[in-house]
Amino acid sequence: MKTTKEYLLQLIDGETPAFVKVLEALPADKMDWKPDPKAATAKERASQIAMEGDQMGDIFEKGVIIYDPAANPSYASTAEMTSVFKAGMARAKDAITKMSDADWEGDAKMMMGGKEAWKTTKGEMGLGFMLDLIHHRGQLSVYIRPMGGKVPSIYGPSADTME
Repeated sequence: MKTTKEYLLQLIDGETPAFVKVLEALPADKMDWKPDPKAATAKERASQIAMEGDQMGDIFEKGVIIYDPAANPSYASTAEMTSVFKAGMARAKDAITKMSDADWEGDAKMMMGGKEAWKTTKGEMGLGFMLDLIHHRGQLSVYIRPMGGKVPSIYGPSADTME
């Protein structure tokens, strides 16, 4: 049976290519598109994915994430978002492989507005972030076709990849 640490490493390896495919499928000229006035734009959602990928490394290296929506980075392109995401996931994977079991079970917290919003172990927070990333990737994948793009294969063929 795999440990949670082994499972998260497997997820990072298996899911990172699918994130890249979704980010690369976004039509660059339609990044301001959103499905509803209350929804995030494609650029905002893709930027969140890039940022959270980068924050994965912070979870394991520092045990603290400071989330400030006003300070969210604005990336110039999906290529930049993809690069930031991949680097963050590689940093997270590297940190995980170097962690002792005691450090994996060590404290992690997410700060929002100067207040502690979430406190758990590094391992649980890392897994939680991975699940959140997958959720946001699903949201973003639904944006692609209405934006005029083709939905890539994520876990299997899409209607666009079977043409």
